[in-house]
Amino acid sequence: GDESFLAGVTERSLHIKKIIEETKAHYEATRFPYDTRPTSIADIPAGFIDKDKELIFGIQNDELFKLNFMPKGGIRMAETTLKENGYEPDPAVHEIFTKHVTTVNDGIFRAYTSNIRRARHAHTVTGLPDAYSRGRIIGVYARLALYGADYLMQEKVNDWNAITEIDEESIRLREEINLQYQALGEVVKLGDLYGVDVRRPAENVKEAIQWVNIAFMAVCRVINGAATSLGRVPIVLDIFAERDLARGTFTESEIQE
Repeated sequence: GDESFLAGVTERSLHIKKIIEETKAHYEATRFPYDTRPTSIADIPAGFIDKDKELIFGIQNDELFKLNFMPKGGIRMAETTLKENGYEPDPAVHEIFTKHVTTVNDGIFRAYTSNIRRARHAHTVTGLPDAYSRGRIIGVYARLALYGADYLMQEKVNDWNAITEIDEESIRLREEINLQYQALGEVVKLGDLYGVDVRRPAENVKEAIQWVNIAFMAVCRVINGAATSLGRVPIVLDIFAERDLARGTFTESEIQE
């Protein structure tokens, strides 16, 4: 096949695109806004590009292009970024992340051997993971659309209950599964902020796209990796789209919009 089946761009899409491009150009000419609150999945309010015109909701912060404050990666690095851009870090947050929380950077430095530290100091080794976040995160975000959060959370309960051994590895795994369960609960709360009930599976292609975006934005709000990739979700979304086209639920133009 070819692209002949595609519909033209809609006025709504052009309107949203214009807002994004103009806002980005404005901040590039001035300065991007920074958040001073520690980032989280659901404690940051919902943000919109144009609430009355948008069809799919969910952005990384409560304002378009506002950059998240991510002290869990390393408090010094996060605070330096704020100061360089004219913001004053919250002293209370500084105390929490220097006295009561172990950041990723803290853990990395504790793991370094003396030789690694010396090589780092002499700049003979590059690519070390301190001072900036590394790694590629590729989540299976379509699972939220296919199953809904209630099912996924119950599966985590089943996984947790299935671990009966009491040893170091099992204890660690049970804790990690518990954290995954809590994170899914936060994804549900993020959906609630936008009036989207992701507890159940998506019923059509519009909901599937919305569910995927909620899952992806939940990750983007808290993960500061080298790359946070959406993955191959178009395959799943295309199945929803083909079914809805056949049923007459949506037109080609509506799906593309």
